[in-house]
Amino acid sequence: MKEITDTPTLVDLSDLDAVTAGETPFEVEYIRKDGSGSGVFLLVLGGQSDKVQAEVNRLVNDRRKKQAQATAVGGAVEFTPIEDDIAFGHRLTAVRLVGWRGIKQDWSAENAFRLISRNSEIAEQVTAASNTLSNFMRLSSAA
Repeated sequence: MKEITDTPTLVDLSDLDAVTAGETPFEVEYIRKDGSGSGVFLLVLGGQSDKVQAEVNRLVNDRRKKQAQATAVGGAVEFTPIEDDIAFGHRLTAVRLVGWRGIKQDWSAENAFRLISRNSEIAEQVTAASNTLSNFMRLSSAA
């Protein structure tokens, strides 16, 4: 029979800091649809990291500002083609990708966007890895 203790196990608040933890890139291998490894390893930031959130906020604010300016000038609503929405989503994903190995070209923000916009399978894996807190946070208990 398991002994019950009066002292609960406590977690340090800093161990639950997803913002700070997400700033350290997590390396994930791109896995093909058949489940095999590709030899391509991607460095991904956590979705809650300051760097990712700052860039996401900037992109969203720029988009909103452009729409507000278009509405203010003549009161017309600006039409946004679906292609722009798709590219916007790719930019929101590409900001999470900060490096790689196993790809001939060096990492750059432009190359990250190119990779994400040309391979939805990789984009999905980057987003999933970035949103999985356990990739970044390691809980340690304190009594």
